[in-house]
Amino acid sequence: MSSGVSSVDANTTEKPMLKTKSERMFNFSNYPSRKVAMRLAYHGHIYNGLVRQLETPNTVEEHIVLALRKLHLVEPDGPSDLSRCGRTDKGVSALGNALSLTVRASSWPWDEQQKTPLDYCNMLNNVLPPTIRIVGWTYVDSSFDARFSCVGRTYRYYFCHRGLNLEAMRDAAALLKGTHNFRNFCKTDVVNVDNYERHVRRAEIVKSEMLPELVSYLEIEANSFLYNQIRCTMEILFLIGRGLEESNVVTALLTRGDKKPVYPLADATPLVLWDCHFEGINWRISSRAFTFIEKELQDIATALMIRATVADSLRAQLFSWYVEQASVDDSEAATSSERSRSGMPFPVDQWSLTGCDWTSDRTHGNLRVRKSDLYAYSKQMSSGTTAVLTARPYTKLLEREIERTFDEEVKLLSTKKRARFEANMEKKKQGRCRAGSSV
Repeated sequence: MSSGVSSVDANTTEKPMLKTKSERMFNFSNYPSRKVAMRLAYHGHIYNGLVRQLETPNTVEEHIVLALRKLHLVEPDGPSDLSRCGRTDKGVSALGNALSLTVRASSWPWDEQQKTPLDYCNMLNNVLPPTIRIVGWTYVDSSFDARFSCVGRTYRYYFCHRGLNLEAMRDAAALLKGTHNFRNFCKTDVVNVDNYERHVRRAEIVKSEMLPELVSYLEIEANSFLYNQIRCTMEILFLIGRGLEESNVVTALLTRGDKKPVYPLADATPLVLWDCHFEGINWRISSRAFTFIEKELQDIATALMIRATVADSLRAQLFSWYVEQASVDDSEAATSSERSRSGMPFPVDQWSLTGCDWTSDRTHGNLRVRKSDLYAYSKQMSSGTTAVLTARPYTKLLEREIERTFDEEVKLLSTKKRARFEANMEKKKQGRCRAGSSV
């Protein structure tokens, strides 16, 4: 007699559902792995710096780690041995930064039959944002470390040289070469750094290849750099280029000891980590990956050149309309028009050196400062100033208030930072003792 409930054959077994590709566990033990170095490029103005930090989202490393995990090049909680050569800050870009880490590979280094290497550049660039690119890679020894194996770093800082004294800036840059104490050319990081001596191999002002009549850059190479060293250096070079300081102020700051005058940092956006130098490294990149990256950069350059041309045309037309409607005998517009026609020096302020992209939301916090400066500048322009503009009376660097010294900074450390400082000092002390005993 039927109970109204359908019966199931006891011999019938339900087939298990197949797991999707994303659900299946990737077994890394089934694959070889090798240590590699990767050459890294990125547009820094979009990101909050390079290094991954729990409290800081949208860093370059965050996107790279996610891409590595997505491609199963590292374990789900990896990489465990990631090292970076240059730790760039928010806004700073790179063409030749470097990372080292262990990743999945096609063959073990000891395999007799070596399979075709994985195309790491193409693989990663297919999943990374278009503003981050791997532009080279190579196998390295297990002892290789992107930070400590680096023998030199080269940076470039781009700027608009219109109205600047480039010769004075070149003379000042030349004084940076050699081994010096750069305490007055950086921001202090007393927890991690107690030695401010660095060796600068090259420091020169060069006109750019694309716009030599308008844009130049500082190219500087050293064994390593201090925190914000190049942005501090550029701020001083800009003061020299504007005629507010003499070139020999560089020598004075290099030799006066721990007496850094108070001055602001130059903008981070024009700074590029151009290259990191290693011995015995031969970078490789597939033709496919190279073609995609080269065309992407060409597209970006074309779009930005068109935007720059449009913005400059808008400015020129607005200027023309203003001059037309202004009275000829007594107006700022007429004065500005005569200045431009006569070839008089272009008025230089801190904004004309690196510009500011007001079309980006990230710059809007500077609008109030810009308006305040414009008010001060307009008063100077009306009085006939033709070259150097300052928002307030200028005080020479050597006459300014001095920042806290290294010892004063140490005394003010919090309990947590002091513990880190003492631990780092002990490590360095032990390292020096080992080095001395091995001589």
